[in-house]
Amino acid sequence: MIMTRCINTISVLTLAVVIPLFFSASLFAEDNSAPLDNSLVEKGKIVYDSNGCAACHTLGGGKLAGPDLLGVTKRREEQWLKKWLKSPDTMIFTDPIAKEMLKEYFVPMPNLGLNDEQIEQLIIYFKKIDEQVKD
Repeated sequence: MIMTRCINTISVLTLAVVIPLFFSASLFAEDNSAPLDNSLVEKGKIVYDSNGCAACHTLGGGKLAGPDLLGVTKRREEQWLKKWLKSPDTMIFTDPIAKEMLKEYFVPMPNLGLNDEQIEQLIIYFKKIDEQVKD
């Protein structure tokens, strides 16, 4: 009798912990809801404008010499974007996505010599723009 009561108590406690965890995917999801730092968004826009990105890319206006960048942070993982923005000239030889883009656009993206801080600012700028893209 005592053993049955202990097992029932353990079962109830286990269910009380496991069920909320099972149904609460938000516990395991990345928190992308934090507001973006507006000063970094502005700095990212400056990086975008000062490096002439608009000569090959649009932000919602369709393809040019390169892809439309609206939604890029939803299409590509952040680590991939960082690597791409750091060294697109070498990725076209090693990365399958980069190789496919070269086949589609024919023009390789030049290495702009961006430093890590500029790359982070640019990605934050893209994230801000991508807030308008529905999943």
